[in-house]
Amino acid sequence: MKIKLITTAVLLMGLAACNQTNHKEETSNDSLLTNTTTDSLTLNENVQCYTASLKNDSAFLSLKNTNGKIEGKLWNKFYEKDNSKGTLSGTIENDTLKLNYTFNAEGSTSERPIKLLMKGNKIYEVYGNEIAEEGKGFIFVTSDCREF
Repeated sequence: MKIKLITTAVLLMGLAACNQTNHKEETSNDSLLTNTTTDSLTLNENVQCYTASLKNDSAFLSLKNTNGKIEGKLWNKFYEKDNSKGTLSGTIENDTLKLNYTFNAEGSTSERPIKLLMKGNKIYEVYGNEIAEEGKGFIFVTSDCREF
């Protein structure tokens, strides 16, 4: 009789433990889905700031969207190279920012096109048709605007 009672108790505890594990996984999956939808970036009329770092280099980016026209600033701080600081202007098409970067570096003013991809909660610099990867290009994350 004692053996049946102990066996039944062990089985009930095992079932209860299995049921708790399934419940935790469901909660975890629900919160992941919620985070995915709320973490995507959208640009609006308020200035939004981002930072990126790559080895000893860093970059600060500010952007705002006024009726589809993107404006902002970009400051690249390079290790043992001249920094560049300038303005951005351009458009947004779906998740891609097509910008013109007018900047000062090495004592002169220059201009070059820049493409940025908004994906999830990050902004990736695009080099030709290649999207920046961890350790191989600037990937911007949301930041405080006090950097500028």
